[in-house]
Amino acid sequence: MNAPTFPNDTDEDKNITPIFDVLMNQYHSATLVIFGRLGLFDYIHHCTNTPENDGVTVDQIATYAKWSVRATSAMLISLVTSGILEATVRENTLSNRNTHSFEHTYRLTQRAAKFLLSDAPGNMVPYLELFWECSPQLLLEKAAANKQQDNFMLETGDGAPSDMFINAMQGQTSHAAMVLAPLLAEELSVAATNGSELGSASENLEHFVDVGGGSGALCHELCNVMPHWKGSIYELDGVCPIAEKFIQEAELSDRVKAVPGNMFNDKTFPRASCYGFGNVLHDWSDDVNRMLLQKAFDSLPETGGKVLIVEMLVSEDVGSTSKVAAGLNLVMVTNEDGRQYKASEIKIMLENIGFVDIKVITSSITPYSAVLASKEIK
Repeated sequence: MNAPTFPNDTDEDKNITPIFDVLMNQYHSATLVIFGRLGLFDYIHHCTNTPENDGVTVDQIATYAKWSVRATSAMLISLVTSGILEATVRENTLSNRNTHSFEHTYRLTQRAAKFLLSDAPGNMVPYLELFWECSPQLLLEKAAANKQQDNFMLETGDGAPSDMFINAMQGQTSHAAMVLAPLLAEELSVAATNGSELGSASENLEHFVDVGGGSGALCHELCNVMPHWKGSIYELDGVCPIAEKFIQEAELSDRVKAVPGNMFNDKTFPRASCYGFGNVLHDWSDDVNRMLLQKAFDSLPETGGKVLIVEMLVSEDVGSTSKVAAGLNLVMVTNEDGRQYKASEIKIMLENIGFVDIKVITSSITPYSAVLASKEIK
């Protein structure tokens, strides 16, 4: 059967490049994951972190990683086109007629250095590890399975996520929390000024509970920008020691603590004036999420309170959805029992439970959004 043609086809309509882009993305992401696993971003930064060094060469990286020069060059070119590295032609090769693609130097872009170095606050390299075994075959198997999917993060025994998973979530959530926390602080401060349940720093001390918070990245950042707040990372007993380690690293031991519990089985959450769900709802089914949000509503005091949801959102018109949110949606289908939501879908769930004054807070700096809702004061 011949492909349909239309009288108003333009050159752009006939261009197959976007299809190839999607097809080749798996190779670009594989390169990113490999460089992260082998510590090559740290190596490149170490080699280029001096004013007199214009970058690392293909030969240097090939020797360090024990790869062929040809394969190393291909992976470096991939990272350049992805905006992870920047390439500079070596001056001593400009007059050489035999100059080829190997004769460049490479260094991390500023954005890559901010998120891919092991000592960066928003280090995402542990998160890259979660994509080591992603494949078209695995996605097909999960999509075709006519049963509820096992949640891979609970496959570590005793129902507790592994250190690797908690570290990965720290990398995934921390940069979003750093960007959104100041915007949320503004919103919460306005609420306090208007006489809402939040009060002022001098009148009362607010308590934020990070439900299923893992490392507590969201809790840490909110407490950093809201100095009168205290926080709790409400997690499984096996996760609490990991959370405590991150609390100490954040130097928040005087204001934040890990509280053991089970968000599914406990009748109520620890008492708080604000409950946060950072990268939690996308892991679970709609029925489970309605249960969690209802429990948050019931656990808030009669004097009111708030719930905060941080997620990558699917756009209302679908076609405007960012590639990263669309990709993460596939990850949820492949590895877990959840999905990425539209803001309207979250809003309907919240309204049906009884929350009001629902606001969506976004920033161009991160693909994550925050949804903030209130329980009315009775």
